[in-house]
Amino acid sequence: MEASLVKSDGKTATLLLSGFKLSLVNALRRTIINSVNTLAIDDVTVYKNTSYMYDEILAARLGLVPIKTLSALSKSKKEVIFKLKETGPKVVHASDLICEDKDMVPVYPETLIINLKEGETIDLEAKAIFGKGSEHIKFSPAHAFYHFYPVIDIKKGAVKGASKIASLCPVDILEGSGDKLAVKKGRLPECILCKACEDYAGEDVIKISADEDKVIFELESWGQLELKDIIEQAIDTLGKEVKELSDKI
Repeated sequence: MEASLVKSDGKTATLLLSGFKLSLVNALRRTIINSVNTLAIDDVTVYKNTSYMYDEILAARLGLVPIKTLSALSKSKKEVIFKLKETGPKVVHASDLICEDKDMVPVYPETLIINLKEGETIDLEAKAIFGKGSEHIKFSPAHAFYHFYPVIDIKKGAVKGASKIASLCPVDILEGSGDKLAVKKGRLPECILCKACEDYAGEDVIKISADEDKVIFELESWGQLELKDIIEQAIDTLGKEVKELSDKI
């Protein structure tokens, strides 16, 4: 399998894979979602809660707050304790979670936890542990999906209603000016093969197909881990699982 980076902004990445077996690509996707260690709040001890929100709902919300994860800590199975003690009136955000380890912080500090009214108080301790997406989705580090590489054939010469056809593209990769229709430079991999343009204009004007020897692999991190750490950990885990299966066979 060959892999090349199409684009990345630090939180999302688009990879072009070729020379692959589709089953292997899907195995990588599932491993990323289900088998990468991340940190998440798993146990909450509520000392006081006079708010309108039940303890169980409050604990569930805390569990879904992405926590910045240092992958090296997963080897030591370290537990991390967060404390939250606030009295209203106040809008409580994830940034109000206090941890002795200053590196352990919520990925999105502005995440709303609860809006406390006058006199309402919450006082709790939340324990974060390492886990995998197969145990609970709160441990999953990213959203991963793929599709075949797009092939777009556009009629040579004049295209009637080129601007209208281009405007129908939901991912805005087409440009139409006058009677000229074209794919925007560098935007072809973003085509999602929806065929909205083809359905409107007809195959004689624009035809959308797929190159089944290539795959566009999309990865969107929730922020707990760097993209590189997610991919490396997934590949390492997948390799171990394949070896274990091979040995048993």
